[in-house]
Amino acid sequence: MSAISEIGEVELEKTKWIDVIILWFVGVFAAMQFAKLSISYDQLLIIYNVDSSSMGIMLSVVGFIGLLFGVVAGVLSGYIGYQKVLIGSLLIGGLLSFIQSMLPSYYLLLTTRVIEGLSHLGLIVAAPTLMLRSSTQNHHSLVMGLWGTFFGVAFAITGWLGGEILIIYGVSGIFIAHAFLSLPLVFYFLFSSKLITANESGCNKLNFLSLLNQTVQVYLNPRTFLPGLIFLFHTTMFVALLTFIPRLASNNSEKNLLFILLPLCSIAGTFLSGFLSQYLLRPQNLIFIAYVGVTLMAYFVISFEGFSLFFLFSALLLLVISGVVQGASFALIPALSKTESEQAMGNGSIAQLGNLGATIGSPIFAYAIDLNGSQGLFFVLMGLCIAGCIVALISRRY
Repeated sequence: MSAISEIGEVELEKTKWIDVIILWFVGVFAAMQFAKLSISYDQLLIIYNVDSSSMGIMLSVVGFIGLLFGVVAGVLSGYIGYQKVLIGSLLIGGLLSFIQSMLPSYYLLLTTRVIEGLSHLGLIVAAPTLMLRSSTQNHHSLVMGLWGTFFGVAFAITGWLGGEILIIYGVSGIFIAHAFLSLPLVFYFLFSSKLITANESGCNKLNFLSLLNQTVQVYLNPRTFLPGLIFLFHTTMFVALLTFIPRLASNNSEKNLLFILLPLCSIAGTFLSGFLSQYLLRPQNLIFIAYVGVTLMAYFVISFEGFSLFFLFSALLLLVISGVVQGASFALIPALSKTESEQAMGNGSIAQLGNLGATIGSPIFAYAIDLNGSQGLFFVLMGLCIAGCIVALISRRY
């Protein structure tokens, strides 16, 4: 059963959990567009006989498309229709993985990666919007906490199964496995799922000026801009934390252990944030507390460097709390948005600014560490957390 709200959107009386879970798997499929290249990186270097920078472009170009067109994707999805964008992006993503499994020339492979960036954007904008549509308002924060885990889970699954696939079937096997993953998802949304239809655009005609105007409005509207801005501070530090914190360990066994456990702790924190923001705290307040917690745990990590037990505990808790920031950032979208269109634009803002943070974060932290060692890492991180706290306080007004 469902009803129509005063603003013309559909309100459910009961969350459609099967749709929510399948849409979450769409996010996992989207994140595997990065993970499949990450795990096969060394083999691709040999196959294509190129240097690391050339293969680095191949890996990062999908995120670069998100950096350029994240907000535009949020606007366009409302015009085209979120379910159409989802199915089309799944079909394109699966087809491109199949083409990649043939190991075409370097430049053709790069071209498929550029197009794959558009497919990725369509998925990460449409899927969370449809997850919110498929859930009651009482479950919005919980659903967004679940959604926030998709990237970490994708890398964990790929790391777990991808090595065996590489050994048995080679690089082509990784790509073809990813292609086949799209088939049950496409089938489900074409023939099984009956996602609620809503008025997805406030405008009947799409032209360049209206697209440009709505894109600008995303950054002028605090309800769509603030979640992305908060997420920017998180992604700027997140990859750097996973990269540099293990290298502060006193021995190789601790370092290797942290490389395995830190992403899992982040996933746990992200999922935990869904429960916390749903039942205990508003996302704005949770983000503020979590950023304070990240600062404190980072201080303990630096202070306990060389003291194995305390260092490990602080590092793991740091990534749990960092995961809470990530999940609460996604939960902030339905908390601030008044319409489904604003939700999609908020997802676009997160996609664009999140990719910006992931792009600039590691060079900034690497430079700070070169200048001042672990103290440099802490002061950059503290600055990002202070900025995040300020924006979280501002977001409480909306």
